[in-house]
Amino acid sequence: MPNMTLRFRLGPLVEISVDGANCKEIAQALEGYEELNTRVDAMCSDLAERVYPEGDDQDGPRQEETTS
Repeated sequence: MPNMTLRFRLGPLVEISVDGANCKEIAQALEGYEELNTRVDAMCSDLAERVYPEGDDQDGPRQEETTS
């Protein structure tokens, strides 16, 4: 039976839980998450570029339409 449980809450709907008998087992179980994180980051960046092709310019002045 595992002696340790490591839980990461990544958001309201995402939680990762890893069980192990010691730190070495926990570390081995987490080895693939760095690559997963890199892939998910690349997919989200690609999606953002497709949705906002002109880039994210939230710091610049906004021009809003006005009706007179």
